Amino acid sequence: MSDAIARYQLAMAGFDAVAGAVPEDRWSAASPCRGWTARDVVGHVLSSQDMLFAWIAGKRPTMPDEDPAARIGDDPRGAWRATYAEVGAALAEPGLAQRPVSTYPGGPSTVDEILDSGLVEPLVHAWDLARAADVEFTLDDALATECLRAMKEHERRVRLSGMFGSENPVADDATPGERLLAFLGRTPN
Repeated sequence: MSDAIARYQLAMAGFDAVAGAVPEDRWSAASPCRGWTARDVVGHVLSSQDMLFAWIAGKRPTMPDEDPAARIGDDPRGAWRATYAEVGAALAEPGLAQRPVSTYPGGPSTVDEILDSGLVEPLVHAWDLARAADVEFTLDDALATECLRAMKEHERRVRLSGMFGSENPVADDATPGERLLAFLGRTPN
């Protein structure tokens, strides 16, 4: 197993832990993602997995629905668990890490490179979901460091996407997770 696959599995497990802990009455709670609820965050992460793994399979993904929650139906936790199992099976495929991917929008790539650039989805949105659900969650330092490296490597595309805010200042002694969140325009407190 490659380091990128191991990192992605760890980030997905973190998101799974948070999704499993969301109280039933918190699915409609506002998240740090402007205009999104906890349910919307889960729907967005599911759609991002659909897109990522379509690229990995060499297919052109369909664009996500404008309503992020449309992907999950009435059972956000169940929809998440089904996708989590599918992603786990896909990541266990032998030889996956170095498979060339030609359909990725950034040009030819490998699965490892795509997983590193996609790490932001399960990792940072686990934090967003935890905030919406009022669930305890701390970003893993090693994952946050790697994610921040990947985001900075593609900063121009990250900023042009409009999905992330302007970088916020952090203290000199900020944790890697706080640095990542601030880089993406979140207030990590």
